[in-house]
Amino acid sequence: MPSSINTYVIILAAGKATRLRPLSDIIPKPLIKINGIPIISRVIHTFKEAGFINFIVLVGYKQQAIKTELLKIQDIELEFIEQTIQIGMADGLLLCLNQFNEKKQKLYNFFITAADVVFSKQKINQMFSLYKNANADIILGLMKSKDKKIAMGHGNVKISKDSELIQDSDIKYGLKIVDIVEKPEENQILSDYYSLPFYVFNQKIISYLEKVNFSLRGEKEMQDSIKASIKNGDIVRGINIIDHDITIENIGSYHLTFMEDIIKMDKRFRYIDKNASFF
Repeated sequence: MPSSINTYVIILAAGKATRLRPLSDIIPKPLIKINGIPIISRVIHTFKEAGFINFIVLVGYKQQAIKTELLKIQDIELEFIEQTIQIGMADGLLLCLNQFNEKKQKLYNFFITAADVVFSKQKINQMFSLYKNANADIILGLMKSKDKKIAMGHGNVKISKDSELIQDSDIKYGLKIVDIVEKPEENQILSDYYSLPFYVFNQKIISYLEKVNFSLRGEKEMQDSIKASIKNGDIVRGINIIDHDITIENIGSYHLTFMEDIIKMDKRFRYIDKNASFF
């Protein structure tokens, strides 16, 4: 179990989830139950099992309901930060990290995750091990897909020519990332690897987040800060955290975006919960 004294888990849970309407008009996405358990509670319990107990949750839409649910969880350190206007992941993350700018006496590590993706404690610890072993500045949680439709909803990465693709799950090497593009067109796809909203960073990311401008979509994109880090020569690695190739049909089992994804993810966790005690 890795040391987690100076490691915080930042959970981004402020959005309105308009693509889940009308359900999200009543229930915020982080509180949608997957096999009977709110998805954000699954995120926190999994990190807790992996040895991480310091959490910062970015809230906004229906925040009181989210706070009430999470305050039931025991034996964790929990802090809430409000994002009043949702203008992108980069803006939300910067809000969470700004408080650490003045804490120069310590260096902090950060997991950053969306509230609607859940991976096992083993995958969490693989990412953290690669972060430590590679002395990296950024680790990206990756998935592999030959389905070009996946590019419509995820960042696509370019892998260095000196990376061996067979090491995409190796906790010592992983894959060296040399570029990233958010939601590329088909002719812009750089490789078969895509970035999930699941990362490990150090405090260097703050300076890049501060310089992120609005994209054509009107948001401050996380990928722009990662691209700036790569350009600056920082160590950016990726590790494949899904054990099979992803298609547009099965991505909903891992990343909750549309109404039909609730059924897909629920099916996945019915199997997981049946075969292992979740809590």
